Amino acid sequence: MAAGGSGDVFDILKDAGSPDTIAAQRAAQKAHDEEISVKAQRRAAEAIQEHSSQPVYFDSITVLGAPRTRRSFFEKLVKPALDRSDQGDFTLKDALRELSKTINGLQHFEIFNQNIPFYIDTPSDYNYDPKTPNNPIPLSAIINVKERSRLLLKSGTDLGNTEGSAYVQGSLRNVFGGAEFLHLSASKGTRTRSAYDATFTTPINSSPLAAIELKGLSTARDNSHSGHTELSKGFIGTVRWATPAYKLKQSISYEGLWRTLTEFNDDTSEAVLRDSGDSMKSAITHLLTRDTRDNPILPSSGTLLRLRNSIAGIGPLKGTVAHWKSEAETALAYPLFKGITVSSSLRGGILYPLVSGDSGPKPSTIADRFHIGGANDVRGFQTGGLGPHSGKDSLGGDAFVAGSLGLLFPFPRVGTNSGLRFQAFINGGRLLALERPPDVQDMNIAQGMKYTVSRLLTEAPSLAAGVGIVYGHPVARFELNFCLPIGVRGTYGEEGAERARKGLQFGVGVEFA
Repeated sequence: MAAGGSGDVFDILKDAGSPDTIAAQRAAQKAHDEEISVKAQRRAAEAIQEHSSQPVYFDSITVLGAPRTRRSFFEKLVKPALDRSDQGDFTLKDALRELSKTINGLQHFEIFNQNIPFYIDTPSDYNYDPKTPNNPIPLSAIINVKERSRLLLKSGTDLGNTEGSAYVQGSLRNVFGGAEFLHLSASKGTRTRSAYDATFTTPINSSPLAAIELKGLSTARDNSHSGHTELSKGFIGTVRWATPAYKLKQSISYEGLWRTLTEFNDDTSEAVLRDSGDSMKSAITHLLTRDTRDNPILPSSGTLLRLRNSIAGIGPLKGTVAHWKSEAETALAYPLFKGITVSSSLRGGILYPLVSGDSGPKPSTIADRFHIGGANDVRGFQTGGLGPHSGKDSLGGDAFVAGSLGLLFPFPRVGTNSGLRFQAFINGGRLLALERPPDVQDMNIAQGMKYTVSRLLTEAPSLAAGVGIVYGHPVARFELNFCLPIGVRGTYGEEGAERARKGLQFGVGVEFA
């Protein structure tokens, strides 16, 4: 009996040190800790729910763990929560909501780790008086942040609309301790041959909803559809702000760009060569966007409204071009049934000259006109394939309208959560240059634009239809379509004919019309 008992003890001790036993003990301990944590969270939630209507106010909000960030930056950030708590009729539920807004603001700036814990307690010198239970209770909130690395360097490849590029980027976070960013970038691409820019961004009054951006740039873009390369150097200053209650984003920007049209092809048309050389663009632009789509790359529901208005050539810095340019875009995605989505879009724009020449409005330049057509724009046409042409060169236009209607179907045996879709679509557009009405000798700008817009709205658009495969990646959208043009102005090879694309067409980008 003694030997047998002794053997059992040694077997137990041996088993206790085995890897399987240790793993089982750790799993049991982890499950026990998780159970305790869940119960604690449940008790905390129940306590908050029970006392959610208790009047409170913030005695203090302290942010810890940010030695490189200015105190004044945090003071402005937490001020709305402190002011709100002093207005009366402030409850524990309101306090948690305001604190959540503050933490979301801290996360928005991307200078701290995204996991930001916080703690709420009463001040150490506070004594609760049961005789006055309805008196507001002071709260002390502590927010623990951890600053991210100040310097960020990265390189890689990028996918934009109708082009790809390789880039090197460097960013300096929290430059002066107020969530400022200095961003340097250099890239080489298929259409944008080279792009160099330096961008400085700073929030306005420590707000996550408003910022100022200053940008210097130098780019060389291959506009092969118009037989030239465009060089741009200059400065862009932008003020951005958002109104979350209405899901609105707006910006006002000033751009001063020195542009050069150069590196013409041997067969570049005379109409393009007339705009060769330098031009100075000085413009103020307002952009308004309201986007309720569930996914901007592959939406299944929601709407988009985008309005852009720009005026160039006025005031003391008027440059060499003068015009008012207005664009409007709407898009809709609506779920039907079983993962099938109907999508539609409608866009339009006007380029209105503000300077007249000897015999009418001074023509706009090819660098400012609209160019539509391409795998990301109006499918079934080449890049810049719609509108006025001279030989094979796209001349662009001063007024356009374009639209599309499509159906997206889930892939068989893949499921609706996958980014893969079949699509069927029909799209089209019309692009016109500012023209003189018949029987009008001395045309003014208003007459010419009225006549051009009336033609735009009454004449049949160029159309294309097709089917294809869509893949919505988090970074970009990929499309492979078989396109069939069904309405094209002119015959291929003729002077001024539009350039359609029959057969397979591949597109990749972040925005598709």
